[in-house]
Amino acid sequence: MKRKVSIWMTAVACALAAFGLGGCGNAKTQIKISGSSSVSPLMQQLAAAYEKENADIEIVITTSDSGTGIADTEAGKNEIGMVSRDLKAAESGVTATKLCDDGVVLVVHKDSALDDVTGAAVYALYAEGTAIGSVTSAVSRESGSGTRDAFDGLIKNGGGDALSKLTELAAVVSIQNSTGAVKTQIAGSPARLGYISLGSLDDTVKALKFEGTAATAGNVQNGTYKLSRPFNLIVKKGAEPSGAAQAFIDFILSETGQTIVTDNGYVRLAA
Repeated sequence: MKRKVSIWMTAVACALAAFGLGGCGNAKTQIKISGSSSVSPLMQQLAAAYEKENADIEIVITTSDSGTGIADTEAGKNEIGMVSRDLKAAESGVTATKLCDDGVVLVVHKDSALDDVTGAAVYALYAEGTAIGSVTSAVSRESGSGTRDAFDGLIKNGGGDALSKLTELAAVVSIQNSTGAVKTQIAGSPARLGYISLGSLDDTVKALKFEGTAATAGNVQNGTYKLSRPFNLIVKKGAEPSGAAQAFIDFILSETGQTIVTDNGYVRLAA
């Protein structure tokens, strides 16, 4: 009888461990994170470093977009959401903590002769289908993407009207659902222009200057590169994060976490 009770108590402990409420042998406490595909690569690096020093923690990251990250947080489907833009006034069900700053980089095929563009020219391409030299088409992100939301608000015509005011983009613009898909489309055609996170830039595509200024972390930090946005961590408003989730957030904001931010090409928080 005592053995049966012992087995039953062990089973209960394991069940509690699955929900982060107790321990069971080698069971790990999970921290669920979801949201922006722009934030996700950096979050993977932060999670790997944290798990290396905390063997009892497992960080599960689900990549989608900023809108889904917010919806997941509000619904209690994660403990931390990832958002690659400022929160909107209507998104009052969550609380944001800034992780770092990021540049939005205009990219073309690596063999393109195009080197520098203006906001007005990029607006004309996306709004009206007006070519920029040999670039005759463009790639944008899906509705709900934080990168798209930032891009549409930052790109303006000569009169100061932003892309975000449009109800639809030009027919030459195709839609992709992730940063990786945008890079694949750009790498596959010298006639396309798109935009991605600065931290996701690699040698498969070519970064353009924007109105004479190169897209670098230093230029984002000093304010000379104008296409930038914040990366935010969000939690459900009025609900305290679990101890494990809060400890991971504290790690991200620490000197160690912010060094990882810098090492991955993003702009760390001011000291």
